[in-house]
Amino acid sequence: MWRVVLCTVAVALAMTAVPAEAKQHTVDTRHVHHSHAVRKHNVRRDVRQTPLRAAAPLTRPQPLPAPPPPAHVYLMRGFLNVFSLGIDDLGAKIQAAGIAAAVANHADADNFLNQITTRYQSGDRGPIILIGHSLGADAVIDMAQTLDRYDIPVALAILFDGTAPHAVPKNVAVAVNFTQEFEIGPGPGFSGTISNVNLRGQEGIDHFTIDKAPALQAQALDDVLRAASAQPGPQARRP
Repeated sequence: MWRVVLCTVAVALAMTAVPAEAKQHTVDTRHVHHSHAVRKHNVRRDVRQTPLRAAAPLTRPQPLPAPPPPAHVYLMRGFLNVFSLGIDDLGAKIQAAGIAAAVANHADADNFLNQITTRYQSGDRGPIILIGHSLGADAVIDMAQTLDRYDIPVALAILFDGTAPHAVPKNVAVAVNFTQEFEIGPGPGFSGTISNVNLRGQEGIDHFTIDKAPALQAQALDDVLRAASAQPGPQARRP
């Protein structure tokens, strides 16, 4: 009889304990879910509050300066083309340096003038360089004076022993005179640079060899390269 009573009490106690454990388990599970939700909410809030870094501004490459327009060199021989073969050599060296060069007799100066004015008026504003020997040197000044009347600038004029003194017109930026006798000077309004290189008494140099002297040709070539790469200056007046 007592065994039946004890078994009944034990079963009743067991049935009472199970709901308590289940309830406790349910409470703990809800607590876990709630804590996880709180942490997840906090993470989202932290992410939302984190300031974004501003993107670095894009830098555009600076445009390269435009190269100067190509130069044109006009070289003139002296009497009968016989005594000015150094002019041909200098013209070949200028062409080898990548600069357009044309050689002719001083009597053909008008043809050069027509080419220059046509190119200039069509928009070709590259440096104009004039070189001549003997009567060709005289023609350089005559050409420059004609171009001055058309407001066409001359970047460089090189004379190899002209046959008379000359006044350099105002449209010439630089004038170089290799001479044994006659010097050149500034004409009205001239504001450029004049160099008279007096070679009187220089051994191995006379009127017929001055255009062929290697040192003078090297200096002339340097002057041509410098003028060809220079940007137009105050002498380069526009019509």
